[in-house]
Amino acid sequence: MKRLASALLGSMLLLSACTDGEHNKPMSTEVSGLPEPESLAVDEAYPERLINIAYAQLSKSVEAAQALQSSAEALRKNATPERLAEARNHWRASYSAYLSSLAASDIPVREPSEWFAAKLTRRHLAEQINSWPVEPGYIDYLEGYPFTGIVNDTTLVIDRESLLAQHQFSDVTYVSVGYHAIEFVLWGDNGQRPASDFDMNAAKPEEGDSSPVAHHERRGDYLTTLVGILIADLQRLQMRWTPSPEAQGYYAQLLSTATPTETLQASLLTVNRIIEQDLLQNYLTDIGSSPFSGGTQADVEAILRGIRQVLISEDGTSGLQPLLTARKQEKDLALLAEVIAQTSADTACIAGWQTAVSYLEGQSACRQQMLELLITLKQINDQLGLKIPASG
Repeated sequence: MKRLASALLGSMLLLSACTDGEHNKPMSTEVSGLPEPESLAVDEAYPERLINIAYAQLSKSVEAAQALQSSAEALRKNATPERLAEARNHWRASYSAYLSSLAASDIPVREPSEWFAAKLTRRHLAEQINSWPVEPGYIDYLEGYPFTGIVNDTTLVIDRESLLAQHQFSDVTYVSVGYHAIEFVLWGDNGQRPASDFDMNAAKPEEGDSSPVAHHERRGDYLTTLVGILIADLQRLQMRWTPSPEAQGYYAQLLSTATPTETLQASLLTVNRIIEQDLLQNYLTDIGSSPFSGGTQADVEAILRGIRQVLISEDGTSGLQPLLTARKQEKDLALLAEVIAQTSADTACIAGWQTAVSYLEGQSACRQQMLELLITLKQINDQLGLKIPASG
């Protein structure tokens, strides 16, 4: 708790160090340099809506991560399949909420120079929270290699400082912290880790015996320390999106000074990047994104839900709806209908994947849906003159 308080205090001190010049330019240069189109019917409350989406999803992620911490502690005390399943469910809930936050929380805002020096920018935090792919043998044992990984290297201390020092130490796949390190600790190789791997009362393997699993207590220490690091990182992001006027977070402050059109441009730029660089080049590849838990489909669903929240509001007064409906042109209304259809719950990326003949067929259909959504968003960009460049 003391470490968390120190982290939050440090973030507040950095916040107070920001200059007026930085606050005058809320978005990074890739957005602030875009021309602002005239006469667009953008909802004036759109920046506030984006702030609320980011804060709500990150709050759900923090809450589920805290529940994961409790279930991990319970698993260590009594290593039963039921308690392992509970911990896994909490991991899934936290990760899904985090992924659903990205379309709102990952927009290109300007960050203080102090955060770059201290490695506290959103990109630095994302490298700790969501690094992928991972080398599982760097974390724990694999079939045929019972003494590999951080768990089995007794020369390494299991604490926050040590694990952060090991993170991507000599290769980007040498991941020691974050969601996917936790995923491997919970599910193990091929998703078959038994609850007994966390039984602190299990007998230690005899010298020369390479078959039994070792270091159950270290595995439990590693799990709870990982979750503690994750909670601190998520809370840092959550705090930066705090919408309360009394204690408004740094990112929320920036969006409060941005114009609705500028915020919309930043949102669409972010959505394009998430589809092109994250979904198509990472989550929807043959490797997938959460293979140990078999959760790649759930990952894609969560990201798509976040994209829909940003683009389409339930009451039709925010996002893309007011821009396109105000023009009352048949083409505009058709494009809006396409976006609504391409992000709905009955699409190939959600319900369709569940009924697909095979995983690969579902993946292929989802990729096609994402490509079609990109095309639609490009047409809207051109139609409205938003001047949003293609994602790199």
